[in-house]
Amino acid sequence: MTPEPPMPVLFEDCFGWLHPAGGRRGVVLCAPYGAEALATHRAWRGFAEKLAAAGLPVLRFDYPGTGNSAGEEDDPARLEAWLGGIRAAAAHLRAVAGVGEVALVGLRLGALLATAAAREVGADALVLLSPFPSGRAFLQELRAVALLAERPADAPPAVGPEGIDSAGFRLAPETAEALRALDLARLTEAPAPRVLILDRPEGRAAVLAERFRALGADVDEAPFPDHARLMSSVQHAALDCPAFARVTAWLARGMAPAGPLRTVAAPALRLCLAGAVERPLRFGPGAGLFGVLCEPAAAAAERPAVLLLNSGATPHTGTGRMSVRLARRLAARGIASLRLDLGGLGDSASKPGRRDGLIYCRDMVEDAQAGLDALAAAGHGAAVAVGLCAGAAVALRVALADPRVVGLALVNPGRFVLGDGVTQEEAIGSAVKPAAAYLPRLTEPAVWRAILRQDRKASRVARGLSERAARRLRIGAGRLRAGLTGGGYARDDVLHAFQALADRGARTLMVHSAGDVTLGELEAQAGADGGRLRRMGGLWMERLAGADHSLMERAARERFADLLDELLDQIGAGATGTVRGKGPGPPEGTGALRVNHATGNSPA
Repeated sequence: MTPEPPMPVLFEDCFGWLHPAGGRRGVVLCAPYGAEALATHRAWRGFAEKLAAAGLPVLRFDYPGTGNSAGEEDDPARLEAWLGGIRAAAAHLRAVAGVGEVALVGLRLGALLATAAAREVGADALVLLSPFPSGRAFLQELRAVALLAERPADAPPAVGPEGIDSAGFRLAPETAEALRALDLARLTEAPAPRVLILDRPEGRAAVLAERFRALGADVDEAPFPDHARLMSSVQHAALDCPAFARVTAWLARGMAPAGPLRTVAAPALRLCLAGAVERPLRFGPGAGLFGVLCEPAAAAAERPAVLLLNSGATPHTGTGRMSVRLARRLAARGIASLRLDLGGLGDSASKPGRRDGLIYCRDMVEDAQAGLDALAAAGHGAAVAVGLCAGAAVALRVALADPRVVGLALVNPGRFVLGDGVTQEEAIGSAVKPAAAYLPRLTEPAVWRAILRQDRKASRVARGLSERAARRLRIGAGRLRAGLTGGGYARDDVLHAFQALADRGARTLMVHSAGDVTLGELEAQAGADGGRLRRMGGLWMERLAGADHSLMERAARERFADLLDELLDQIGAGATGTVRGKGPGPPEGTGALRVNHATGNSPA
């Protein structure tokens, strides 16, 4: 059967999605933690859709202090709040979908939490995917991952008195201590009558299976060969997962035929927070795009809103929940924002003709403009576009296409142009550092041996540097031609693009993490350290020390938030009165870039 479109829901300050279906056996999906939740977000959504298509109503949700839900990760009593979220989700599903049975399905830490909550929820079935057998096992793995992760040289330790920092998320000491007491092998009652466990080859779930059988549960076991692929990246997780099909069949076994779909009215949802009110929005063609509008709780002077774009292929909440925190901080300052998922990412619909999870897609400009339309419908006619990595390229291109964008904040842009789209892995693999990073190594015999034997990495770097040189020649020729004829700039001439924005009065903040690989693209476009752009009016450049590419370090995120505040203050309230409606930006390949091509200097 064809499932109904999912509906955003709110219950006890938790944000979630209800996937309606006609069956009377419902499913609550309990997500993994941190980076694993980001990597599997799109796959988790697809899993919910497949369950609903099989007649099983599904509720997936964000635990308190995560995703779009209220609270912070270091609030007190997080473990009890997470378990309370599962209980509330099950109660909400029973209330709105009218189900008589509820199954809990948990992935990784979500499996541990689902088992701990199952008896209180009254779960009729329990599915554990790559479960941690105990909180101690989870903490050991999280700590190891955090310590092994590459970090900026002057970043604080990943494990310290403030907790465990991993991929931009922080597990507070109190939460760690509470988790340490969870041990499923010590259960004295079966968590549910029926249990299905799918585990990775190196997992330790067999002990749990034996324990649950001894307690009287009917336990099925199966391998989980998709585990590594599912967890490795957003792109891989977007693919079909055979294990999810197996779970769907197991959950649907013996279920009574689905009755008529219970009609659920879509309420006007508002999450009221300290200083902010948030509303989920469906917008764009066929209401296929999704975002969260965050507005000040109290009336404030009109200011440009902020359009927060996806960081690479990460969902709209952002790496380490950065977009959520930025939005709520901005609302406290009287500034509205929309954090949205571009097509094929997060909770937005797939784009016809292309697979999910791609970034640097040219049609994302239309999606971003639909976000501007949604802001305008809410009374916010002007906006500052904010993007990290691939989101920065979308921000630049929508600013060029739409005069409602009065400012830009670009963080570690890996490219400045859009095309047919690439995977996140392809974008990372093609990145080339500034030439100065490679020159000292050319004196090493091992490097020359690698080049001569056409080593894959050496060949990629050499090819990238040669393509960069050719591009600079082509762009330079376009500038010379434009200087003589008044037109003919190359489509990817970034200096021309930023000059067009400056001429329009738009202000731009460009931020790079110190030593980031994306500085190579900046060098290719504007010279060493972005020299030509640094001399351009209307554009302000900053470097963040102790920052990685995705700003996972708290200090780096806070520094960027301060810089964004400064940019918004520079733009001020005056910009809201200068924009009326929507119109095209300057056509590509035309216009005048006021740069002395002999010196690379602009009048600024």
